Amino acid sequence: MKLECFGVGILVLAVIGTLFISGCIQQSGQETYQVTQNQKIQEPKTEINLENNGLKVKISPTEDKKVSGVVTVTLQNIPSETTKMLVSMTPQGFKGDLYNDPNVIIQWIENPSAGQEILLDTTKVENGVYGIGVAATYEGAPESSPWIALVQTQVNVQN
Repeated sequence: MKLECFGVGILVLAVIGTLFISGCIQQSGQETYQVTQNQKIQEPKTEINLENNGLKVKISPTEDKKVSGVVTVTLQNIPSETTKMLVSMTPQGFKGDLYNDPNVIIQWIENPSAGQEILLDTTKVENGVYGIGVAATYEGAPESSPWIALVQTQVNVQN
């Protein structure tokens, strides 16, 4: 009887060990899949796409929301009545003179066209969080509401 109990005990331990090992192998496989899946999710975005009211803009290159060096703002589409575009890059929370601050980039584009590229040299500003805005207007627009379309985003300048 004692020998029989001993054999059953070994059999139970073998079954439990097998279940434990197969559970670990299965869990390990799931962890590998999750890491692979998370790696795909964490791939940096190399451009920012913005769109509003017929204005479509691409900002590149970016690494998620980080930028450095020369950044290209591409006008992919503009509203048909647009005669001028304003492209700006200002520090977060900026309150001051837009045209006389070394950390502000302002470019007015006359007669813009789809496909046109505007270059922003981030090496000329301090590192930090900036707002990039692109706005479309037209000749004779009222001062109270001059914009046909406006897109904006924030980036982190790291030169």
